[in-house]
Amino acid sequence: MWSFVRSVSLASLIASSVVSAQLSFVASIQQAGKDVEVPNLDFIRKPAQGHRRHASRNHHGYHQDNKAEERDVTSYSSNWCGASQHTTPSDGISNIIGYFTVPDLKLRPGIPAPQFAAAWVGIDGAECNSTLLQAGVTTIVNSDGGQSASAWWEWYPEASFTIDGLKVKPGDWMAVNITTKSTTAATIVITNSQLGTSVTIQVNNGPKLCRQDAEWLVEEFYDSGKQVALAQFADLWFVDSEATTVGGKTIGFDSATMVALQDDDGKVLCQGEPYDNTNFVIVSK
Repeated sequence: MWSFVRSVSLASLIASSVVSAQLSFVASIQQAGKDVEVPNLDFIRKPAQGHRRHASRNHHGYHQDNKAEERDVTSYSSNWCGASQHTTPSDGISNIIGYFTVPDLKLRPGIPAPQFAAAWVGIDGAECNSTLLQAGVTTIVNSDGGQSASAWWEWYPEASFTIDGLKVKPGDWMAVNITTKSTTAATIVITNSQLGTSVTIQVNNGPKLCRQDAEWLVEEFYDSGKQVALAQFADLWFVDSEATTVGGKTIGFDSATMVALQDDDGKVLCQGEPYDNTNFVIVSK
């Protein structure tokens, strides 16, 4: 049927980029586990503008509800809601996986359309806020209630890439699996489980990861230098999800930081709620 492999260097995409012209990736697409060719598979580059990065309310991005010597249980963010786990630099995150649905949106009353929500899985961006490797999906809802969705990946502060050719729609079950081969190389697999279609991306020479943070989140991201409007969304479950350290330790949601997103008036718009060690739900308010 189809066979497709692509190698892309940022140097060949934009000559004006001086961030890291060496970052490169090779991509392939699979149907039912076999490499196939999709003529319209493409990666649409978006400039790195700080969107899809944690926007902190304080230095560490968290407002702690409990004593400093205790583990965070609930924290507050200006643009994240979900779950965040942390490990030590001596045994960093090597793999993270998340199964979740593409956000299914409805318009938030009194807020102009379009409205958005991005759901993703990532490494770093919290305690290590200099870089963030992430992949997920974004849904847009327009003034008439119509929705569209797309899959993407990003190694901040490099550019992000929308995956044109991987079909997704609100409510589809997705799987994101990110494996770090080193602090600057990783494999990303994004799967639409409804269709049995996966895109595998081998990335090299990325910004150096700390591998301290593992995240499963919904985000009110930044685009063109400003924060988008967050839509309301159906309860979004992350199931059978976990991270693994370089030393082989499995990390789930037990003792994870559950993150709530607050607007400028202190109103909580969405928050993570624990269920068990491999499952939790993000509830829209």
